[in-house]
Amino acid sequence: MEGIPGAGSKLLRFDISDQQHVRLLKRSFGTEDCLPPLGLAVLLNKEGNDDEDEYQSRKQRKTVSTMSLNGGHKGRSPLANVSNHAQPGNNNLPPGAGSIQHGANDANLRKYFSVVNDEQFFLYRKPTVKAIMEDHFVRLSDEIILHIFRFLPKKTLIRCGQVSKRFNQVSLDETLWTRLDLSCRSLREGALGRVISRGTVILRLAQAHVSNPVFQCGSVDPCYETKLQFLDLSMCSIERETLRELLSRCRSLRKLSLENVPVDTECCREIACNVNLEALNLTMCEGLEYFNVSLMVKKLTKLHSLNISWTQLSRSTVDYVVTHVTPSLLRLNMAGCRNSMTDDALQKLVDRCPDLVELDLSDCTHLTSQAMKMVCKLKNLEYLSLSRCYNINVTSYLQLSELKPLQFLDVFGLLSEPALAMLQTSFPGVGINKFMHSSVARPTVGSRRTSIWGMRTRD
Repeated sequence: MEGIPGAGSKLLRFDISDQQHVRLLKRSFGTEDCLPPLGLAVLLNKEGNDDEDEYQSRKQRKTVSTMSLNGGHKGRSPLANVSNHAQPGNNNLPPGAGSIQHGANDANLRKYFSVVNDEQFFLYRKPTVKAIMEDHFVRLSDEIILHIFRFLPKKTLIRCGQVSKRFNQVSLDETLWTRLDLSCRSLREGALGRVISRGTVILRLAQAHVSNPVFQCGSVDPCYETKLQFLDLSMCSIERETLRELLSRCRSLRKLSLENVPVDTECCREIACNVNLEALNLTMCEGLEYFNVSLMVKKLTKLHSLNISWTQLSRSTVDYVVTHVTPSLLRLNMAGCRNSMTDDALQKLVDRCPDLVELDLSDCTHLTSQAMKMVCKLKNLEYLSLSRCYNINVTSYLQLSELKPLQFLDVFGLLSEPALAMLQTSFPGVGINKFMHSSVARPTVGSRRTSIWGMRTRD
């Protein structure tokens, strides 16, 4: 019950959920059948010409009446043209009043309508406020929204694409997905395919887990080819079948790393289809048999960096590589060929690739001091690694003074500290033992983990 004072009047509002008020109405009308709808508050006014007994009776009963509101005005609004002479009857009874047959109930209803027809009767209602939702992004062009999306992380960008059709269309723009870093992530079935189909060019999947299949059935056209050009799968957990499916959709690769990833003949065949491949890292790969290597070496004529170290190559495989690799090769890492790399094979390599800039032959234990004379024929050589080549005489390294472009020489595990000091004195402009691991064709070097081959993988 809520009162609003005003000129000796009292405004009473009834809430049907209040059991106390329900009992009050039952005492007033004698039944629940004639309870009117909710929403009306009645202002009771004591007039000077009213009967005193009727007023006292009305005051004791505290009659409260409610009716539904249909208007939309604010505040309290008087009911205009309400006649004081309207006689209550059956035509004016609210719903349910027709069932009242007793005289006491009729008397209560007559008093009820005497209040309703009072000239001092007021309606009070709360203003209806309609919330108008305005889309402020309508004022922005797609270009501005696209520029804003460029600053969002990929996870947030995917969520924005679920807001509306317009946001989804803008979030799929290829410029937002050119660079992508999914390293150390676990990708579900079809997740990788949905991402790279958005136009990814630079993709890092180092140490990630890729589930089979890469593309969901029917998600792309059977002849669809990705736009991937730089792909890093170093130490990625991926099955041969899944790798074969991924590589079959790649025909524009320029640099590829499959370090410590098992391959088979079909995988090597798909790699060979990327005729524009410039850098290939196959360090510690399993499955590089003679036929598989021959497929790649024969077709990849634009290679300038090749890393096939620690792949357990046979002597026949090494012989095929040094005699058929593209002559334009600039960087080569064949470390770990303990029993297969010989002086004869090195001579063939020097004759085949005279423009080599970097050469890593670490742990090729069958090389002898004769190898130094062959290496000196590489007039553009800047980096040479012969670590743990124990059959090479220490004094033979002095022949490298003929290589004027030489900048770095790694001979780990061979020379004592006095010998290293003497060698450093003989080559004052050459860095001795500066790099523990070769960087030939590898996507990341040192602590840099946000770029591959010198290109950023995160926006």
